[in-house]
Amino acid sequence: MLIDRRGLGKVSVVLAVVIVAVLLTSVVYVLQPKVVEIHLSGSTTLYPLATKWAEEYMEKYPNYRIDVAGGGSGKGISDVAQNLVEIGMSSRCLKSEELEKYPSLIPIPVAHDAVMVIVNSGNPVLSKLLEEGISREALIKIYVEGSLKNWEYVAGIDLDGDGYIDYNETHALNPETGLLEYMPDGYRFSASYEIHPVTRSEASGTAETFAEFLGVDQEDLKGVGASGNPGVLQAVKNDPLAIGYVGLAFAFKEGVHAIPIDANNNGVIEEHERVDSEAHVASHIADYPISRTLFFVVNGEPPKEVADFIHWCLTEGQKYVSEVGYVPLTPSEVEDALALIS
Repeated sequence: MLIDRRGLGKVSVVLAVVIVAVLLTSVVYVLQPKVVEIHLSGSTTLYPLATKWAEEYMEKYPNYRIDVAGGGSGKGISDVAQNLVEIGMSSRCLKSEELEKYPSLIPIPVAHDAVMVIVNSGNPVLSKLLEEGISREALIKIYVEGSLKNWEYVAGIDLDGDGYIDYNETHALNPETGLLEYMPDGYRFSASYEIHPVTRSEASGTAETFAEFLGVDQEDLKGVGASGNPGVLQAVKNDPLAIGYVGLAFAFKEGVHAIPIDANNNGVIEEHERVDSEAHVASHIADYPISRTLFFVVNGEPPKEVADFIHWCLTEGQKYVSEVGYVPLTPSEVEDALALIS
């Protein structure tokens, strides 16, 4: 039997090509970086910054898949403690009971922030608020005691011309005596200038920080509940009589105004209490009345891939902090934070 050697040659060439192709594919597959997934959840304050970091990091390292979800600081701490995520985001320090229950949790500082009081851009006493701010004492009466219910009293102005400066349904300031007096029958509370406080509906680091400034716990804050910083922002934006509190990155948005806080109730808005701009607050963050540190929380020593991401956020990633609306760590703070993951 005759064998066509030319045919065998062609078959050999084809087989060789196939073998080379398979080998090359195998090599490429082996050399291709493995896909790394990192999940974060928690603080809605930290959410915009973490999202920015995730986007920049994934662009630099395409094999990473970083998912960022909100839910509030309480959820983030709970999620990472139960190993549901690799990183929990918190806009407050961990509570002693959380550390007692989950002693392996490690809070890592990543940026600084301020809690800002905001009102609607159409607030009836906006100009007065921007000039003189609101005192800590007034915030306690609004959010804790629930006794102060009218913008007339906050601004010290008789807006409806009835001869009294309304405080609540039963009391008003008498301009003639300068005293807060119980009003007789016939007094009508001016609902047109009623204060509508907005607070947080979920376990929130922002709410905890604000409540701590007022000397109470989050559960003691009165007001209509809204979800996350975006929810509070929207609620205040929709109501000319509303007042709320949000993180720095949410305070200078269209439809709302940040107002100064007279933290020591001395009637003077000092330089570090002013809220002229985001940059001004950032430059005085160490002395601003309600400032705080933002944290990534890990459960024990993180895997190398997670540690690498956090390391990048603390070094190269710090250049994006101001851009998103937060305050970067100082060089010494970065060094201390890096020591927690090294």
